[in-house]
Amino acid sequence: MSGRRTGGRRNRGYIIEQLLISLAVCAFLIPVAASILSILIRAISADSTAMDETAVTQLRHVIAVSDEFEINGSELQFCHHGSRQRLHLVNGNLVLTSPGTQIFLTRLSDVSFSIEGEMIYLYYAHPDEETICRCLGYI
Repeated sequence: MSGRRTGGRRNRGYIIEQLLISLAVCAFLIPVAASILSILIRAISADSTAMDETAVTQLRHVIAVSDEFEINGSELQFCHHGSRQRLHLVNGNLVLTSPGTQIFLTRLSDVSFSIEGEMIYLYYAHPDEETICRCLGYI
């Protein structure tokens, strides 16, 4: 008997049923992938307002336990847990420097501080946006 098979299914190429099943699975996965993609796009282009408010809240906690405040140009200097700290703009980021570095606000075009009465105010602006004023705390 020769090595030829007679009858039965052929194992070469795609069978139409396999192709239809694959298309059906893809049809179910396309809406899921589209919804996940839309969520990712919204997360990447998130409004900076929520991130800014979180950063300002963290700054308020730092300011609340600090003292000896000074404003030198566009930077705020103060004593925090016995070490001298500087809050200033570096490469478009509001940075707190001491022995280490912490980044609070990002993508900024301008930062300034003021002490009015017993309050410390932070003024900052993102590129092509209006200046925002936030109270950091009492001194």
